[in-house]
Amino acid sequence: MTLRRSALSSSLAACLLACLTGCGAADGGTRVEGPAPTRIPWTGSVYVLDWRSVTWQRPDLMDLTDSTVLDRMTWHDWGASRATATGWVIDLPCASGCPHGSLPGYAVTIVLSGLVKRQYAAYYSRAAVTPVHPPAPDWAEDVSAVSLHVPKA
Repeated sequence: MTLRRSALSSSLAACLLACLTGCGAADGGTRVEGPAPTRIPWTGSVYVLDWRSVTWQRPDLMDLTDSTVLDRMTWHDWGASRATATGWVIDLPCASGCPHGSLPGYAVTIVLSGLVKRQYAAYYSRAAVTPVHPPAPDWAEDVSAVSLHVPKA
């Protein structure tokens, strides 16, 4: 009986060794099956930094530049590669020569893009502001292409 167990153990060990040896070598190199994985969409928190580097998520009011304030923004697709909002631009430098003697504004569409991923969050790196009824007033600052602050990695 002991001889049988010993012979059976040796047989199983030899079979296992033969099977494992065959798994290590691939005939003809690496074999690819199916399409490459698609890009995994971002699922973390997404922010935008204003010109003072204040962090916002879906801001209602934000300083886009030192002289342009975005107000009454309503966001769509926040967190996607492009977030779009409708809102109002208030142009601060015009205060002394503004029409009607008040801070002027006009209706705009805002598009945030250039999503930059950091360790646990992502940030929009570009903003484009276009008037709802073009052209923008002649006193308005050009904010059609604004680079936004993004934290360093």
